[in-house]
Amino acid sequence: MLPREVVLAATGLAELQDACSAGTVVADDRWVALESVATAENAVADEVVGLAAQSRLALVLGEVPPGADVYAVPHAERLSLEELAAALQQAPPDAAVVVAGDPDELPGRWPGAALRDLIDWGALPVRDVRPDPGDGPLLARLPAALRRAELLAPQPDDRSVVVVACADDQEVTLRARQLVSDSIPRAFGAIDVLVLTPLRRGSAGQVALAEALPGTEVATVHEAVGRTCQAVVACFPGQAAGVLSRALVYSCVMRAGRHLSVVTAAGDALPSVVAGDRGPRRVTMLRRLLVSGAAELDALGT
Repeated sequence: MLPREVVLAATGLAELQDACSAGTVVADDRWVALESVATAENAVADEVVGLAAQSRLALVLGEVPPGADVYAVPHAERLSLEELAAALQQAPPDAAVVVAGDPDELPGRWPGAALRDLIDWGALPVRDVRPDPGDGPLLARLPAALRRAELLAPQPDDRSVVVVACADDQEVTLRARQLVSDSIPRAFGAIDVLVLTPLRRGSAGQVALAEALPGTEVATVHEAVGRTCQAVVACFPGQAAGVLSRALVYSCVMRAGRHLSVVTAAGDALPSVVAGDRGPRRVTMLRRLLVSGAAELDALGT
């Protein structure tokens, strides 16, 4: 959702409505949004505030432990607002409800980032069950380090993570092909390999890598969210420096089961985005609706 004055100054409300294929546009005193998004935000806020008022809702960062006697909504970072609202509406009466997910992963392709908004609201109990191993292979320690904005250096005797620095994007493709065809099979045997890139186009984008690596699955990082593979080759071309974020790097790491190769021509951009913030935030009305809804219940003594 964008500030109303920005949208009106750029396009005018009528032009914005004509351009939106998903439906009509609604506005209040300051904000403009697609009606479908605004409706879904209100539905999520109504469910969340109602469950919170009954002390029936909690957040888990990670996965709900097996056998927990709760109604769980998993992978919430990937859910659309409509899907989250529907899942909450299906909760059995009086059941404890847990919304679970990893807010450090890339969000889904739909508007909003509901899990992050629920956390930032600050009114719900939050339990972080994501592992933070103190030792072990670098690949196992890397996710927790990234959440702390740390990029751990590869170790010569640890084959779980390899970083290959390249001079340009053409070299990224050449090194990726070498890793897939020779280095990874020689070190790990016949294991599945998934090649990831942030870009669809370009000399080291998905299309070019797929042409250079016939028979190997190549996907964009966003397409692969939620999947895992034994070995992952994450390609960061120099052209992608402007779209890198800590969440994107973290999502690449989370796809790898046994081995991760990072092939990069992005130079200092990679450590810089890891040390910085999570990247651009999706701003919607959900957090504001949660605050106002809770205040209305308090005023009614509910």
